[in-house]
Order: sequence, then C-alpha cells, then structure tokens
Amino acid sequence: MAWKHPRMSRQDPSSWDENYTSGDFREKWHREHPSRELVTLVAAAMVPSGAQVLDIGCGAGTETIYLAIHGYRAIGVDFSPEAIKVARQRAQEADVTVDWRVGDALDLPIEDGAIDFAFDRGCFHHVPEEDRPRYAEQVARVLRPGGRLFLRGFDPAGDPESPFVPVTEGAIDRAFSRERFARGPVEVFEPADEEDPRIFMGVFLTRL
Repeated sequence: MAWKHPRMSRQDPSSWDENYTSGDFREKWHREHPSRELVTLVAAAMVPSGAQVLDIGCGAGTETIYLAIHGYRAIGVDFSPEAIKVARQRAQEADVTVDWRVGDALDLPIEDGAIDFAFDRGCFHHVPEEDRPRYAEQVARVLRPGGRLFLRGFDPAGDPESPFVPVTEGAIDRAFSRERFARGPVEVFEPADEEDPRIFMGVFLTRL
C-alpha cells in the first residue's frame, strides 16, 4: 500500500488520537524502522555516547526506541496521548527504558538545557510558518550550548494538495535565528523507497 499522509490539524490532537486508537496510523505514515539518516548519524558517532536525546513529535516511537536501544537516554514527546500509549507499549516489547511525555513542540515539556541531541523526523513540516519561530525558541531553550538538532522535512514544491508546510532553506533561515543557531548545509535527500516517493530536506542546527 502506498504511503500517504492525511491533512490533519497540528493544533488539534484528536484526529491524530483517532488514527492511533484505530491503528490506521500504520498504513498512513508509520515506519517500523528508523530513518536512514538517524541510523547513519548513530553509526558515525555524530550523537555523543550516553547523550540525553529528544525525539520531537515521536509518534509511535520508532526513532526514540532506536536511540534507547543504542544506549542513549531517550525522551519522546508527542502531543497525541494515544501515540504515546502506542510508543510506550512498543518500548516495553523492545525491553528498553524511554521517558515518554505528552506535550506540544511549541511548548516542550523539557527542562532548560537538558538535551544534547534532538531529532525531528516529521514534526516541523506540520508547523505553520507563523509558529516556526516559537518552535525554534523551544528547541533553543531545551538544547544545551553546543547541542544539535537534526531536522528533516518535506518540501511539497508547490503541490496544493500536500498536507505539509514547506521545509526549504529559506523557511529554516526564517525560523532559526543566526544569533542562536549555527546552520549546516541544507541537504536534499532522494526518496527512501518506492512507497515513499517524496523528496525531503535535512539540516543540522547547532545551539550557540
């Protein structure tokens, strides 16, 4: 079945809850395996050993659980309580400890300066343009100085039917102040597989 993502409100978690309760999320956007970008970062030791890491918009927890399996102190945040229930059950099945928290990416339930590395597989491309500076402020608040965010997201390239808010180099620069973040190059990644034909962007942002 082809991968698809419905147009749902980031402001209202109820529609997301319904998909997690019914199990429909598995056919719409879920991945059983972590993204190849995260796997590469861990394999290349670009995430410090033993770091406290944050998965923003963790959903069913695939990335968070992967990080916990590899010895990181992992925190997963999602604004859907039902997503967190699914993620918690999956972590139990994987026999790993994860700190799961229900919360909004625009008001992260994380202590100041607590995070060494944050990962966003697909939250930012649901955040409206006008709310993105607030997202960036929250990331800056929870990252320690020198901490890093790896952000990935889709650029629908003018597709009016796309549910995604474009993630482009310009959009990243508008959201993330150069006074608080050093930005690496914005890379364009080719589709991972035939079921997921979208091209997406990836970038490292370092907290100054």
